[in-house]
Amino acid sequence: MMGISLDEYKKNRTILINQIDEYTEILSEMKLEDEYEKMTNYKREVLTNNFQLVVVGEFSRGKSTFINALLGEKILPSSAKPTTTILNKIVYNADSLIKLHFHYEKSPAQIITDSDFASLIAPMDPVQGDSFSEKEYETRVDYLKTIQYAEIGRDLEICKSGVEIIDTPGTNDLDPVREQITNTIIPKSDAAILLLSAVKILSESELSLLRDRLLANDIQKIFIVVNFKDALESKEDEEKVRTFAYEHLKDILNDPRIYMVSAKQALNARRKEKGEQVKSPRGRPITVWDFEETGFMELEKSLEEFLQYERGAIKLLKPLQRLSMSINELNNKHIAFEKKVLNAKVVNLKEKVKNFRPKVKQAEKSGAETLKKISREIKKEEDSFIEWYRRELQKITETAMETFDQFRHIEIHEISSRIEAAIAPLEKAIFESKKTKIMDIAINSVKRGTKDFSEQWGILEDDLLNLTEPTDDESLYPKIYKEKSNQPSIFDEIYDELGQAWTNSNSLLGQVGIGIGYVANTLAYGITSLFKWGLSIWTGDDEKSRFRADLSNQFNLSNKQKAISAKVEYESISLGIQKKYKAIVKQQVKQVELQLEQLLKTTGLEENEIKKRLEIIKRREYRLRDISSTLESLNDKVNQQSKGKVGVS
Repeated sequence: MMGISLDEYKKNRTILINQIDEYTEILSEMKLEDEYEKMTNYKREVLTNNFQLVVVGEFSRGKSTFINALLGEKILPSSAKPTTTILNKIVYNADSLIKLHFHYEKSPAQIITDSDFASLIAPMDPVQGDSFSEKEYETRVDYLKTIQYAEIGRDLEICKSGVEIIDTPGTNDLDPVREQITNTIIPKSDAAILLLSAVKILSESELSLLRDRLLANDIQKIFIVVNFKDALESKEDEEKVRTFAYEHLKDILNDPRIYMVSAKQALNARRKEKGEQVKSPRGRPITVWDFEETGFMELEKSLEEFLQYERGAIKLLKPLQRLSMSINELNNKHIAFEKKVLNAKVVNLKEKVKNFRPKVKQAEKSGAETLKKISREIKKEEDSFIEWYRRELQKITETAMETFDQFRHIEIHEISSRIEAAIAPLEKAIFESKKTKIMDIAINSVKRGTKDFSEQWGILEDDLLNLTEPTDDESLYPKIYKEKSNQPSIFDEIYDELGQAWTNSNSLLGQVGIGIGYVANTLAYGITSLFKWGLSIWTGDDEKSRFRADLSNQFNLSNKQKAISAKVEYESISLGIQKKYKAIVKQQVKQVELQLEQLLKTTGLEENEIKKRLEIIKRREYRLRDISSTLESLNDKVNQQSKGKVGVS
């Protein structure tokens, strides 16, 4: 009953961390402060980059009990009525606590009691027609909309090993939380569990969530878990449910594995193992299954392999590649330059350096002008982008209302399903198109804006190397910079981070403090409430008219908020690019200044001192070669481990 272990991933991570430490020691010796800071940040990211496991499910799928079974104890309160109106993050903490985090940055996090938390995630519905009850309900809704998420800290082995469990609000048709889950939460996660019920296998809205809303890049993350297998009468019934689920999901998830579990029995088995007496609410002893029979062992083994190898490779290979690139740059630029300087016999060096410094200042000035150009390019496209997005959102509203009118004669819950089926593919397509448009505008603006500056900087670097040549004949050296096809751009970091802007909290968006999905999350509960209790009372024709009006209002409000959110995303990308660009130019200028200082310090060095310095460089090269060799072996090992280790097979 070990649960999920990530020991192999931790071993690989330790190897990478050790190499970063060895490399930063060399950077420190060479006084390369900016690169040292960058590598230190990479190390911090590797150490704090926990695995996020998201659990998604409609109401009454046993989600709270399922998460409790994963954790091995009762953490989340369960209820017969729909619960979880906010996002919950279960994380490691030596001391048990529940902390509310709010959207407004200046609002401090608030620690609450377990009983307050239980009341928070299962609020009482209002009494229809009772103004006091409805007012009280609205107050609670307004408060819930200010909460970004609840952090539940516990000293649990699964969390201690580096897994954070994200408990999402329960979803049903026309629930805006569905869009947030598929567009924001799952893309940022490492694995996602869709919890189904064996007694009501695959509702149309569950199929729609997977078929119409799940983004293509996230298909491999999905684990289909069917709960309540203890409610089935025989193994034959269990196999029928599994086959039914497989047949309906195989075209969506490419040959999925279906995990049949009993969350209740798994939780009871783990409680019993800890020495608890498992009893019914009336105090009678309960028959507890062996853990092997609950289905959790197979599920946890698959999750463990997927997280350790498939997702673990993603978490380690990116910083590993960045470290390797940094080492190559250190060898090709700094060390090669330093060796050339020490071996050179340069005439009139001080005068050459003095004449060269204005070129650096001019390049720095050009860099600032280029930044303004990039900013103008991106700003120029903003209005047309937002206008396009508003038009696309309006098409969704029109589709929803047309669908309502077409199926007005049927029950409201059926109308909701029809609307969901009609708008879900549109919302998915618009979300993807929005990202693509922002990316294209940003990348093209950076490429156009930096073209001249990149060429100017290339000439500057060539001229810097020319300073070390033992001749005064400047005409011997070309002044036209020709970019090599295999030569990385100094701005490649920007393109790299743009590619992760919506999936990585350390990306350009994360660095400027913008949480994508903010508006969707703040708006979600208020809209959800319309469908949570309202559908049961709108049944007649007049009620349908009211529902149509409310539906139209909610879509219009949602569209306005989404347009605001898109504007924030767009401007945040622009700010993130500017921030990264400034840092790159500053670092490049600083490196050139450092190299000029190295040049001057070699003037008048004795032969034996030059030999000593060359020997130091030689030892550094050996150390760098050892680091590169270790990284190459780790790269091969991680890639080999990830082969065949997939969550959906």
